[in-house]
Amino acid sequence: MLYFSKDAPRLAFVTPSVQLVALGVALFLSGLGAQGLALALESIPPNLLDDPGTLIEISSAFRNVGAALLASASLATVLALVIRWKATDSQRMRIMVRRGLFDYSMGNPLHLKEGERLPSVRCRETGLGSYEIVVGVAASRVEDISNVSSSISASLSGRFESFAVTQTDIDVAFNSVTFAVEDVTIDRSLYCDSVEDLRSGKPHILAVQRGASIDLSTSGSMLVAGKTRSGKTTGIIALLLQALLAGPDDHSSRVTIIDPKRAELSQLPHVVTLDADGGGRAVLDALRDFADSVTERQAYLNTLARERGDAVKWWDAGLHVSLLFIDEYVSARTIFPPRASKDDPDYCLATFDNLVKRIVTMGASAGCYVIVSIAEASVESGGLPAMLRSAMSTKVLFRPTLPEARLMWDAEKVRDMPARTYGPGDAWFSSTDGIHDRVSFVHFPVMSFPVYGEMGRLLNLYYS
Repeated sequence: MLYFSKDAPRLAFVTPSVQLVALGVALFLSGLGAQGLALALESIPPNLLDDPGTLIEISSAFRNVGAALLASASLATVLALVIRWKATDSQRMRIMVRRGLFDYSMGNPLHLKEGERLPSVRCRETGLGSYEIVVGVAASRVEDISNVSSSISASLSGRFESFAVTQTDIDVAFNSVTFAVEDVTIDRSLYCDSVEDLRSGKPHILAVQRGASIDLSTSGSMLVAGKTRSGKTTGIIALLLQALLAGPDDHSSRVTIIDPKRAELSQLPHVVTLDADGGGRAVLDALRDFADSVTERQAYLNTLARERGDAVKWWDAGLHVSLLFIDEYVSARTIFPPRASKDDPDYCLATFDNLVKRIVTMGASAGCYVIVSIAEASVESGGLPAMLRSAMSTKVLFRPTLPEARLMWDAEKVRDMPARTYGPGDAWFSSTDGIHDRVSFVHFPVMSFPVYGEMGRLLNLYYS
């Protein structure tokens, strides 16, 4: 069906297998009727007829027609079963969505008028328990289409009743609207009884959960927000552990952790914290060291490029990822005086900010990335500089709320995210890697081993 009609039959919006079953039933009943009529004709006594031969021919014709109709009914039923067996979940979901949008009895959510051309609907599976539905623009406005996420969710039933729209994206050319649909009941968490369970074998891939990872070959530095007891630090440690498990390379890779609060992280080996007098000179030294490693690694890649006559990516050159984790970034900035003194002109907030900006903006090509954690996404003035905020290509918000999410992402990107009670480790996540560009719900790895003990052991091994 290509055009909208208030009087369109319900069968226009059901699966082909159901349509064939309906056809089969109609053929079966017609076949029975033809066979019954043949029997009725054959029951007429011959002595009552002027030409019994003609009656026999007619009854035989009805019997043949009935047999043909019954055979066709059987064939239609078999075809229905085959089509049902062969049908993909994407095809089934597409039909359900079309009915929800175009069947007048479902409320006409697009406000279609009689005779208007129906928008196209495409559906494809994008991962475990996740689909992408693309609704094209025909007579409808793109704004009207973008507002039907609840209708799409309501149209899903049966095997898809646990699915819901979690993200809506309007095409840049305003030709279509894409709806991300996910099974919100699936537990995709990684359960790790040992730290070895986090080993991926790919230094540039950091696993988040089943079907979601941070690919550092296509993304960049990370902004992570979350209040106390949201699971933020544990989630970041899961990423750091993966980098440590990959081990160091031969070209100045490092995993640098800065803890300005002198909390649990500061008790681990090789973690940078405040000076004995409460100052941050050790922090600045660590940042300079990391920034220098970026320069060194980039020089090595440039040398390889000249030798090979083509650009060389850091992961193709055998480099391992380098991570700089600044815990509670806002607290770290408060360590430094706003203005430098004449006696120590480099010891000031501007030096700290410039070093971080340098690493964030120049580090990715050398496999060097920054993880910045903040307690609240709402912190702006005196917190995370706007330039740095926009430069972070991977964003994570633990135990999310919509007001906080709107400060990390465009409001449209989180409009359809499910509002529910979130626990520690639950987060909204996006990464500009071409796969996880949409904001989605994730749960960071569940680690059932001594996390800080393994962290300390791996840090010692890494730097031994």
